[in-house]
Amino acid sequence: MDKFILSYDDKDQVLYLKILGLMDSEGLRELLPRFQKLLEGKPRRYVLVDMSESVQLDASFMTKELRNSYKELMNQMDSDKGAIIGASPALRMIAKIALAVSGRSDTTKFFKTKEEALCWLKE
Repeated sequence: MDKFILSYDDKDQVLYLKILGLMDSEGLRELLPRFQKLLEGKPRRYVLVDMSESVQLDASFMTKELRNSYKELMNQMDSDKGAIIGASPALRMIAKIALAVSGRSDTTKFFKTKEEALCWLKE
């Protein structure tokens, strides 16, 4: 089973990442080259991450290996702005830490709906 769905919407100029189930280190390694390829040459590098179908785990799931994988992914993702929807409170907390460590706190925000996220990305 796929761990994610990744697509680029030319109309909105947004890369959509929908996480399905559990995103582990293997999934992250698979994601990065596809992510980079889809954004290659795009004038706006906006990303909308939908976590509504991801496994909603607590902080104890984040092993050192997985934290390092997320940190590496965040550092290698070359995007201008990112919006996240559908994250549980625990995942939001984990993501906020990862965003702070990677220096992306100012360019990544959490939203309740896709519409709110798209509006912010397009401002």
